[in-house]
Amino acid sequence: MNLFCALLRNGVPKFRGLGILVLAFVPLLTFPISLVIAQPSKGYDVISYDATVKLDRTTDSLWGVVSMTARATDTCSAILQHAKYLTIDSVIASNSGSRVPIQWLDTASGAYNVIPVSGFVAGQTFRVTTFYHGKGRPEQNAYKWGGVTDEDSMMFAMGVGFAVPYTSCTRHWLPSYDLPDDKADSVDLTFICRDGDIIASNGLLVSDFVNSGWRTMHWHISHPIATYLLMFATGPYTFQNISNSLNKPFEVFALKRDSANSTKEMGGRVANILAFYDSLYGHYPIEKVGYVLTPIGSMEHQGMICLDTIILQAPALADTSTIDNSTIAVHELSHMWWGDWVTCKTFDDAWLNEGFARFSESLSLEHLFGRSQYLVRQHSNIAGAKSSSLPLSGAPTVDKHSNNYPYSTIYQKGAAVLGMLRQYLGDSLFFASVRYYGNAHAYSTATSADLQSAFEHVTGQDLNWFFREWVYNIGYPRDTISWSRTSNGASIVFKQARYNPQASYFRIPVPVLGATQNGKSKLVTVWMDSLQSTTTTAYFGFTPDTIVIDPDGLLLMRVVKQTLAIPETQGELLPNVRMEVYPNPDRTKILQIVLDGNRPFDAIRLSLFDATGRLIRALDTSSAGTSIRLTLDTSGLSAGDYTLVAEAEHGERIMQKITLNP
Repeated sequence: MNLFCALLRNGVPKFRGLGILVLAFVPLLTFPISLVIAQPSKGYDVISYDATVKLDRTTDSLWGVVSMTARATDTCSAILQHAKYLTIDSVIASNSGSRVPIQWLDTASGAYNVIPVSGFVAGQTFRVTTFYHGKGRPEQNAYKWGGVTDEDSMMFAMGVGFAVPYTSCTRHWLPSYDLPDDKADSVDLTFICRDGDIIASNGLLVSDFVNSGWRTMHWHISHPIATYLLMFATGPYTFQNISNSLNKPFEVFALKRDSANSTKEMGGRVANILAFYDSLYGHYPIEKVGYVLTPIGSMEHQGMICLDTIILQAPALADTSTIDNSTIAVHELSHMWWGDWVTCKTFDDAWLNEGFARFSESLSLEHLFGRSQYLVRQHSNIAGAKSSSLPLSGAPTVDKHSNNYPYSTIYQKGAAVLGMLRQYLGDSLFFASVRYYGNAHAYSTATSADLQSAFEHVTGQDLNWFFREWVYNIGYPRDTISWSRTSNGASIVFKQARYNPQASYFRIPVPVLGATQNGKSKLVTVWMDSLQSTTTTAYFGFTPDTIVIDPDGLLLMRVVKQTLAIPETQGELLPNVRMEVYPNPDRTKILQIVLDGNRPFDAIRLSLFDATGRLIRALDTSSAGTSIRLTLDTSGLSAGDYTLVAEAEHGERIMQKITLNP
């Protein structure tokens, strides 16, 4: 799902195949209904759903019957279900074949229990059939996004709500167990709409016929699926098949005005990235690839993605200056692995869906445009993550569901954290771990702990420190960094400031690039410990002129200040040597430096540093005399305070602070 778009704007007969006649004879029966406030319990495992739903977008109405087949996992005397904005006309339980009562548990979320005549014992298979009707409604808040919407000659369902306490909004059109922890093994959806419209849905099309002005289309979903990933969309769509190198069914539904642009988008970049994700994450795991163009979106319904039509207004693919729009289609595509194949067990771990999808955008940009665009997107994610005050795991609950999908946290911080894990482990271990995670939880659900376990299994490392800091805790390190040269590297001091008084200090691996003016460079990793102050050494095998902390900028970290630790006293450095500096004589952009000593000089390096300790200019020279005169180009430098250092061959040096005038 992509928030960017949303902010832009066996005792029961089979019903499938009976079409509208079945619904016409469903009686509006009455039965006992009671309202109780209780903690919902479950005690069963969903096997399948079989639903027939009549849709009339001209009146924004629907009528349906759904049969849920399940197996009791414990003694089950109450069957938990969810329905919101729907009228339950009658419910039949398979052990009685007659109407049974329901008990409302929570009207805010639409939770209720079906009460069978007698309970079910562990291992017993049963069926609950529900007859219902209602008006299609989206979530009733400022977003108006999740649920059922009738707009722009289309009626369609969006699987989740941004600001409803129950998150999954399939209950707005289908009575079901509407939580993600229990996937149905298979689903049959038969939709009836007016002739002239067609219906897009999950799975593969089994039948399509027209009778007396009504069209009936039956879709079969053969892979396990969470209810929030079920969908329908009906309207006067055109239909296109998109060729792709995987030879997967690839369906696109769009209004006629959008069909040409959607064909270009899908047949170009999306088909390219489909093959790329397949090679990266494992074989495409769903029956088909599907997109339907809707006026709001976008949402990763399994095998049939709702895609906001605004995506088609995205700039040309080569234009990376406004690349956000042009990555949403592939963001949703990545969810077929992360969200649909492997689904978060609860929405408190929705970052496992959205963090992976946002990170997949970065990977797709790297694939299409090169490393530089991967860095651009990851830098954007890191910048956004710095505004997050929530943990990755548990964010919606911590935020009291004011937003079920806090963007800076589960999207941007999630992607930033995955990027740091990739940088630390390297591509081989990182992607092997990701594939292992997918296979270990294929067509099932997972938690943050499951992801950690998968990475630890593949890498053989204890990653508790990483997940504790970045998944379960909040904040990020803010560091003042100072360093000094050694004969074969640099001594580095990290001083952390707490995110807040109760926060812990961070322990993280930090890439450091050491370089010399003559082009020698090396990248090493040092550890900043979970202490207020950490002193460590970066071994380069040479004395660096400058170092760069986190050169790719992929750490979620703020460097408050970075300075070269230059001694404030000369001491025994170049003893008995006088250094005279004449800044900018005659307003020209050079420094004149005179070194006078009591013995001949060997090789001398002259270095000019700005106030932050960054090397600005350098000059190497050698002389046999006891007095030498040097000139250093300072053209292009701004006025201000600088430090001039003269170093002898064996590391002895003399330092003088100077001020450059305009």
